[in-house]
Amino acid sequence: MLSSTQPQWRPISPSNGDGPAFERPLGITEEGFYWDSVFNRTADILRHAEVLVQGDSVLSATSMVKTWAALKQRYPLLQATIEERSPDDVVFVVDPSRSFPDNQPDLFFEEAHTPEEVDRRVYSLLNGQSPLSNTLLACVVVVKRTDNPGHAHILIHSAHSISDGIANNTLLRELLQLLADPSAIAPVPWTERLALAVATETLPPYQDNSLPKTRWRRAIGRTIMENRRARMIGGHTLPRAVTSKTIYTPAESCAAFLSFTVQETKQILQTCRDNQLTFGSVLPMVGQLAMGRVLCSRYLKGQISAAEWEFRKTEPMVNAGPLNLRPRVDSDWYQSGGAGNVSLSIGFYFYQLPAAPLGSAAGKLPGDSMPTHFDMLPKSHFFHRCPYLPPRLIRLKGVSIHWRNNQDEELEEAELLTPQEEASASFVFNHGGATLGNLDKVLPWEYRSSDKDHLAGSQQATAIELLQVRSFLHCRPTELYLGASTFRERLKFHIFWDGHVYDTEVVHQWLAELMEATRAYLCNGSIGARS
Repeated sequence: MLSSTQPQWRPISPSNGDGPAFERPLGITEEGFYWDSVFNRTADILRHAEVLVQGDSVLSATSMVKTWAALKQRYPLLQATIEERSPDDVVFVVDPSRSFPDNQPDLFFEEAHTPEEVDRRVYSLLNGQSPLSNTLLACVVVVKRTDNPGHAHILIHSAHSISDGIANNTLLRELLQLLADPSAIAPVPWTERLALAVATETLPPYQDNSLPKTRWRRAIGRTIMENRRARMIGGHTLPRAVTSKTIYTPAESCAAFLSFTVQETKQILQTCRDNQLTFGSVLPMVGQLAMGRVLCSRYLKGQISAAEWEFRKTEPMVNAGPLNLRPRVDSDWYQSGGAGNVSLSIGFYFYQLPAAPLGSAAGKLPGDSMPTHFDMLPKSHFFHRCPYLPPRLIRLKGVSIHWRNNQDEELEEAELLTPQEEASASFVFNHGGATLGNLDKVLPWEYRSSDKDHLAGSQQATAIELLQVRSFLHCRPTELYLGASTFRERLKFHIFWDGHVYDTEVVHQWLAELMEATRAYLCNGSIGARS
């Protein structure tokens, strides 16, 4: 049972007068992502699954409509709308009559002749005219490959205000399970499911606290957070093109991926375990080392001035990213289904790393040779620099309102800011990032049918095989995001960036250095074929 202290959705009159409808205010984090979405659908997320299906009926329009309708009953926020009644009054509205049982405008069926066509479709969802809006917070695009029979791509596109990485894992897994085995579709207690879809800040872990004590804890937490942020100044990131107008220019969302071999992945994760660390706590250190090498390389090649190099050598790096809050809130909610519910349940960490370790690189001059990884940071020092991550940040809505009111106006040209000028104005995020963890634990590779007509001996027939999973993000202006995940026993880096600000060649150089730094410190050198 859920705690009685949790606020309930408020019943309202439904749009068609048939059955109840409900509304509730957006929580703080949900509203932050809502204002992101107002700014040209910024922060929308996309999960791309490549699958191999057995039989034409598995991904037919009929099957998809039935399955998607069932998931919207199971996870009511998928059929929610958002009403912005004023800048300070934004609510979710869930009306069961909008489940579209016969005609679902949130399903799209397409074809592609090559993998590159699929990539272009993903790009268009992130950078073109988005199907998402305040009246459509999630949709699915099914792309069948004409060049490779049986292969298809499922693109789950959603507003970040109703989903996160955990939610997308749940949604993809259950979508594939129900497509493979339609007999598993069954009615659900809809009001109980709706009760799970609440804002995280309404789920305090200490339900027995009095209201004054709860308010006191929140006030202390906010004070600690503000003090931490106040101490963060300066910072720098990859070379980029930024002006005073950049924050008002919607980003061009770009992405790149590289994977380790299965053997490399095993060695990397074992090294982390041997040092009592998760890969998530190692990731920021690897990112900093790789970025330091990119900057050093560019200085030695004369692509960075001496003044800029001197500034970067001693400047700290400020990082941020999301944290899964589900295990840390109300245990009743978590055990009643909140652990994997399709809703938003994240907080944020931010922290400041000292200047990038340079070692012998600090004394190098243009034209000198590039130092090795261990010349810059001895291997014995690596794990001592892996930080413990504190929580959370709050975002503002002013930029979104300004953009919405002025999006038809051309911005005046402005001069590019130097890294020193950026750092003097406020702190500069080095990069955001997080790891999605081991997806093999939450996303089975095969999904089987219980239909007796498809049984092979005593084994259920595989209806769907999940071949590959990728995540994408609609970037914010100036965003640089480093993520990692493991699927099919292979660790993968993924980077998202604003293509208006960062040069693709520089980002790819950073990605290559990430791979090599990980091999050097966690994998005892390069092993096996690269991909």
